[in-house]
Amino acid sequence: MMTEPVCKVADIIYVRFELTEFEEQKKYLHHFGMMLAHEDENGIFFRGTGTSPYIYVATKGDENKYIGTAYKANDYSDLEALSKEFNVDIVENTEPGGGHKVTLTDPDGIEVEVCHGMNQAEPVAVVSKVLNTGQSKARERNVVQRFGNAADEWQLKGDKWVYELSSKVKRLGHTAINCRDPKASVDWYANTIGFLISDNLVAPDGDSMGAFMRCNQGDKPVDHHTLNNMALPGDSYPGPYGHAGYEVSDSVDDLMAGHYHLKTNGEYFHEWGIGRHLLGSQMYDYWRDPHGFTHEHWTDGDLIDASVPANDVSLFEFGKAQYGPPPPATFGHSMPIEEVNKVRAEVPDLYEGVLKDLAKMQKEMENEND
Repeated sequence: MMTEPVCKVADIIYVRFELTEFEEQKKYLHHFGMMLAHEDENGIFFRGTGTSPYIYVATKGDENKYIGTAYKANDYSDLEALSKEFNVDIVENTEPGGGHKVTLTDPDGIEVEVCHGMNQAEPVAVVSKVLNTGQSKARERNVVQRFGNAADEWQLKGDKWVYELSSKVKRLGHTAINCRDPKASVDWYANTIGFLISDNLVAPDGDSMGAFMRCNQGDKPVDHHTLNNMALPGDSYPGPYGHAGYEVSDSVDDLMAGHYHLKTNGEYFHEWGIGRHLLGSQMYDYWRDPHGFTHEHWTDGDLIDASVPANDVSLFEFGKAQYGPPPPATFGHSMPIEEVNKVRAEVPDLYEGVLKDLAKMQKEMENEND
């Protein structure tokens, strides 16, 4: 790896997709907990409660596909350095938010936009709830705890009860991508935009399967990972998009509200959750959109600074949560909704599939070494 990267980005901003239609996706993103920031005949832009002018972008196209991800530069000189290194133009951002950007392409063909000078949105005020625990009774006495309209959030729609309170998405926190060559991908993101490795994913044979990577902001704490780039086990490449992870505004109850809102709505496919990850520690809940792309609600993730060294972890640690259901065999794969259950019928989850095979492989290797 290079001693110094070309630049060190500050944070992630948005994901970009190409879709054949907008109306169903707009409906989904509303239920998921985002707000429409701007739309025209060629694109839709959705924001959260934070200061990013938008965190999700889709433009009209001939097919449904993931295009790439945008990151925030610390300074305009970062754009100049990237422009010089990769011989690309610095262009004015003509989309909402303004500013300037450069667009690069990573080793797997994913567009990486690095932006500077975007106008910040006015944050939406959210009052965080105070929670009592067995060890700490921090809530004000004689005040009952209520979320939204409490029990009135349950409304009878036709012949089914629907929970109307959705999550309040705050910001995009990370993406997970599938890479053909994990070392090439990890090196590119480290050398180009300054990502640090939080966790190396190591296969039983010792080969790298990818990493969890974070922004390098020195002694300023950042999310445990802004990017998870890994090569999924299997003979075929599943496409570049794994999922996008969005932080909700107000901890676990916000996440749970979103779960029951989407579940009782009955229109969307639940991918995985609810549980708590091991790597990053956040609580998670994953849902597929109408086009088969997976989006995650998460909360309560780890914050670490640049002083924390990289940690080697096994695929078992990647696949297993601290608690929660087994990850489905479809996790990390984008596919039409109608294909999901067909895949799961053959291999119900990764515990029964990949992780069991790896456990057997590891035992065989240990026996050979004895």
